Amino acid sequence: MSSVSDRPSNPLPAIRPLSSEERNQSLSRILADAPGADEFWLFAYGSLIWSPCFTFEEKTAATLPGYHRAFNFWSILTRGTPELPGLGLGLEAGGECHGVAYRLSRRTQAEDLEAIWSREMFSAVYEARWLPLRIGGETRPGVCFVTNPAHEQYIGALPRERAAEIIARAHGARGSCRDYLCEAVAALRRHGIADPLLDELLALVDGRPPVLSRER
Repeated sequence: MSSVSDRPSNPLPAIRPLSSEERNQSLSRILADAPGADEFWLFAYGSLIWSPCFTFEEKTAATLPGYHRAFNFWSILTRGTPELPGLGLGLEAGGECHGVAYRLSRRTQAEDLEAIWSREMFSAVYEARWLPLRIGGETRPGVCFVTNPAHEQYIGALPRERAAEIIARAHGARGSCRDYLCEAVAALRRHGIADPLLDELLALVDGRPPVLSRER
């Protein structure tokens, strides 16, 4: 259980975006640390599954050992606000995560990575890491976006009932947090990936009574 409160008592501070220089430095570190393989694999476990912002040569099922998918940080822009934050999907240590691996096109890799970093590394809530992926019976290195536990938006594990309450109420610039969860569940099912915890969470969200307006 995280020591962070599961509901902020005051509005959260606005997101501090990474500067172009900070973002470029992050990408440069990943490229410098590349294991040397000719192929560049990217692991998707959330919105990159149903809404990739890049071209790719191949898409296939993959498993990331040592981490699991979790709603573990406050979403205060895309699926929530500082006053009523939602939750965002990240990677948390422990277990394993079933998702999708993309093999990037070498021809468009530079611009594709720029698009990926602009989206996923908008702030420092994620850390980009090379981690071993299980793909088709082989282990291959891939870039994964792991939630940064030192970031102010990080909240860690929440009781599922509490997470359902937060997700059911939050809306942000890209829509409701409930729709984000629903898209994640649907995308995983389309790819034949089972995630019973997300299925249960969606059932809890949809089983909650509607939020009544206080306006008269």
